[in-house]
Amino acid sequence: MNTELHLVDILFGLNKNNFENNYPTKRRKLRFNISWQDEVQEHGKKVRKIRDFKTMYLNKDKFLDQAILSMGSGKKKRLSLEDVVFEFIEIDTHKWLFIGAYQIIDLNADGFNEVKHEHFRYANAKKLKEFESFNGRLVVNFTNKPQQFYYTSDDVINSVVVSEILPEPYLNMEEKFTGYENVRKDYNSLKRVIDSRDWKENLSNVFGVYVLTDMNTGKQYIGSATGNNGIYGRWSVYLNKGYDDTNKDYPNKKLKELVKTKGIKYIKDNFQYSIMEIFPKTELGKTKALERENYWKEVLKTRDFGYNDN
Repeated sequence: MNTELHLVDILFGLNKNNFENNYPTKRRKLRFNISWQDEVQEHGKKVRKIRDFKTMYLNKDKFLDQAILSMGSGKKKRLSLEDVVFEFIEIDTHKWLFIGAYQIIDLNADGFNEVKHEHFRYANAKKLKEFESFNGRLVVNFTNKPQQFYYTSDDVINSVVVSEILPEPYLNMEEKFTGYENVRKDYNSLKRVIDSRDWKENLSNVFGVYVLTDMNTGKQYIGSATGNNGIYGRWSVYLNKGYDDTNKDYPNKKLKELVKTKGIKYIKDNFQYSIMEIFPKTELGKTKALERENYWKEVLKTRDFGYNDN
């Protein structure tokens, strides 16, 4: 007996009559938004930038609707006034999260692509309330065809299998701390989880040596956290200002200069945070953390080629 649940069972009832009754002149369209990367010119250099729809969704990026409703370029347009488009973003390999149904009402809105630094056309749309109980909760299994990410065929729409319906929106699900050795977070990902109970508790309970990596240039900064709030206290300051100037004996001179020159947005777009070693919150642990901080600065040559100034 086949017990698979299909997308049509959830969003359109057991057949598509409900949709046809409510939107008799409209066409159903599924759009699976694929994250992409591109090379752009930045400060006279080619820089590889990533448009990650999952990150945009989790960070409540105000440009997400523009990005998922982009019209594309050339003669073949991605959307039309007859569409109700059901938008999905990839949260794991071949697993897609439904984030909303949009009725297209205008095709000529002007958006700005902050990755490519250029204007583009997108569709203004009304987000439909009758589907909102599944927004951020409905997960489906689907494998895109090559070079395609939107579908109107009944055969395709009827074949999409439901993976699960989350008990609460994916946006609100707390990411669990999975071990100090597994911490590798970009700025926005770390900002999102650092104040959750699990992450705050674990990061506060240890001293440590950590590395900040500029993913644009490859430069690194090695630091140690030996304050009352451990790694959590140190990283909270970084996320707020981009550098830490609370320790007057060891100011983050080069990081401060970077923020002054390029702005905190550069930190948000390019920095990654990882833990190299942890130590107990004792005097011996503090001494060891400071020793190992200097060791890693020597090994990685971050005074010569990175952001360490001391």
